[in-house]
Amino acid sequence: MSVSQMKIGHKAGCNVVRARKAENEVGLRGRFVVEHYRKGVKIAEYEFPNGITNQGKNKLLDVMFHGVSAITTWWLGLISNSGYSALAAGDVYAQIGGTNGWTEFTDYTDAGNSGSSSTRPEWTEGAASSQSITNSSPVVFDITGSGTVKGLFLVGGAAGAQTKGDNAASGAILWATALFGSGDVAVNADDQLKVTYTVSA
Repeated sequence: MSVSQMKIGHKAGCNVVRARKAENEVGLRGRFVVEHYRKGVKIAEYEFPNGITNQGKNKLLDVMFHGVSAITTWWLGLISNSGYSALAAGDVYAQIGGTNGWTEFTDYTDAGNSGSSSTRPEWTEGAASSQSITNSSPVVFDITGSGTVKGLFLVGGAAGAQTKGDNAASGAILWATALFGSGDVAVNADDQLKVTYTVSA
């Protein structure tokens, strides 16, 4: 056979092997349920997810794997519509009312603490069950002035974090923030917001 008559062929093959998806992945998610009462009558109910902050995630990892003490008491706060621009994963406790893109709504009293006008209500969580942890009784905010509430947040890690408007308590952590999924909520004096918060894995 002459060189000019030679036929050369190429054949290539490829097998794609996908890595097996890891089993038992842990993906924390939180959810708020808020019941809105006016003059003793429930006028609305809102359910929406939260975002967990980087500060909260770092605290969780430190507690689980680095020997850092757990947070034993947590408090809920309300996010105001006034001055709001955005929530962000990088939001931290020390910047509540500072360079976080939101401020705290403080026109309420703490029904769970003898009607205190200076404290954030405690999130009284029970033990974990079926990979969830929640409060069995709602956390109650007794609204004292009209305004607009945009969402909620959860803080802990220092006794000072119980104080409404505080952002200076040493060691305090901002765990999570969340916005009402259906839009801002207008509140009047004497309204009540009853909050249930659940974290699931």
